Amino acid sequence: MSEAPDANPTPRTWMPLAIAASVAALVVIGAFVASGLRSGMSEGRADAVEVCEAAYADSATDGEALPRIVAGDVYGAAEWRDLRAFLEEQGLLDSAGVEVDEVEAEASAAALAAEGRDHVTVVWWLDSEEHLACEVDVVGDAALPDTVAIVPLG
Repeated sequence: MSEAPDANPTPRTWMPLAIAASVAALVVIGAFVASGLRSGMSEGRADAVEVCEAAYADSATDGEALPRIVAGDVYGAAEWRDLRAFLEEQGLLDSAGVEVDEVEAEASAAALAAEGRDHVTVVWWLDSEEHLACEVDVVGDAALPDTVAIVPLG
């Protein structure tokens, strides 16, 4: 004997497919947002970051495992105020009572820009909870590897 088909079959739901499509859309949108955030950096600054990261990797001795870079900020010569404020907020710079000749700092940054140059400072937060700074000169869209200086902060 054969059984008769169920008169009230369980309705199929599209919910799992809708959830999967939503998750996939969020991943794709997130990738575009992250790409957009990175794309705001000029080619010269992006090259400065790459040169600094390469210099940091090369600073390891005899297979030493360097602390991993967790986050970073990039500052050009014209952003000296922002860099100073960041370093003060992080407790890495105590400039109380230190006078800065703002006119001279602005003139220096403007002179570099007029020559198609910049002095880029990359500040890293390492997984060892230390800060490092990498400074490098940039001409046009290219960082000059022989001008790299990596210094600990704080």
